[in-house]
Amino acid sequence: MLTATMNRLTSLFILMGLVAASTTWGLAASNDLPQPLTVQAAVDYALSHNSAYRAAFEDVSAAGEKVNQARADFFPKLDGSYAFTRLSDQPFITIPGTSFQKVPFAIQTSNRWQVDMVQPLFTGFGLESQYKASKVGMKISQYQLEEARLNLIRDVQASYMQTLLGAKLVEVARDYVASLEVQKKNAEANYQQGVVAQNDILKADVALSQAVQQERNAVKQLTVLRSSLNQLMALDLQEKVELAGIEENTYQVPNLHQLYSAAEEKRPEYLAIKSSIRQAEYSKTAARSGYYPHVSAFAQYYREGEDFLANNNPFANSTNAAVGVRVDWNLFEGGKTRASELEWEYRLRGIEKRRDDLLQKIRLQVENAFEQLKVAKANIDTNRVAVKQAEENERITSLQYKEQVAIFLEVLNAQVFLAQTRADFYQALYGYEIANTELERAIGGPTD
Repeated sequence: MLTATMNRLTSLFILMGLVAASTTWGLAASNDLPQPLTVQAAVDYALSHNSAYRAAFEDVSAAGEKVNQARADFFPKLDGSYAFTRLSDQPFITIPGTSFQKVPFAIQTSNRWQVDMVQPLFTGFGLESQYKASKVGMKISQYQLEEARLNLIRDVQASYMQTLLGAKLVEVARDYVASLEVQKKNAEANYQQGVVAQNDILKADVALSQAVQQERNAVKQLTVLRSSLNQLMALDLQEKVELAGIEENTYQVPNLHQLYSAAEEKRPEYLAIKSSIRQAEYSKTAARSGYYPHVSAFAQYYREGEDFLANNNPFANSTNAAVGVRVDWNLFEGGKTRASELEWEYRLRGIEKRRDDLLQKIRLQVENAFEQLKVAKANIDTNRVAVKQAEENERITSLQYKEQVAIFLEVLNAQVFLAQTRADFYQALYGYEIANTELERAIGGPTD
């Protein structure tokens, strides 16, 4: 009975080992970190210093440059070139039956300078569609940035609560050790008086040994949890951070259907995939531009002559210019345009199916977090009463043992039950905060 109960308590302490994954090395302690640190201050500090989150801003900037690239295609393109040509023989012309025999008509050495300008006039709606698609891509990157922000907020809040829970479980473990040390002394005193058998002392030694191991494990887990929180805030892993804790408040559970609606309106992942549908539609339109003629205006200026600066040309104009309109219309390309159009049609259908699947997953996440919140809320009240009952049970059992009405094993069980119910209470108390954090992440923002 005692061993099974204490094994259950050991499992409770092991539950603390929910630690955020990666570790960052070589980070210096910060002097601008407020202490004691509230959960909101921890979130604000992480948003300002977390490297992974700051990297997401670079992705938004990169998407902005894609918009600039697409916009640039609307403007005229200006190109310059220079070419040097040396023919092996002097070009000449011969007109049979006349005196025009081998008459030179072009320069043998040519230096040509040329400037071309092209302005698109109509591209089959291709440029417009690509520009709109790039703007939607910019919006998607902003949704991804919001997703990174929400993830960081959730991770910091959960890590903060887990660290507070770890500290409380260390406190429970130490109180348990202290109470067992007292009971061991009582057992030794009763043995000296010949009131109890020596095996009561042995039972106390075994229970105390297990309790000390549980305390060490709890301290170890707390150390790792503190390092995890420091990593999220981009602090040195060993920096000492004092946490302000939380105040108990009125625990409420919101309406599930309202949570569903809020998640559909605010979840950045869902908004991003809806934008991806629009982006695919624009890309499909851009692919269809191959069916239309492409019209452009052009202008050209060139210099061509025998010398480097092209000033000397005895056979033709050394300088000239031209303007005009060009129409390009692909008549056959082996079905490439149609294949490109179908590609985006299939992509569009796939995104629409993933959108529907994502909405179901989001609803499932909301429901899971909602149920966790309900359980945690119910457990707070249940365990608050259980703690009072366990304290009273431990007090009565200790008095009964002194009066030789109860055996020593019952005293040990009463203390195990007290430590267990205290741990259960803190699990429920901080479990509610963690569940609320998960619920806020599931709907994409605060629940109020």
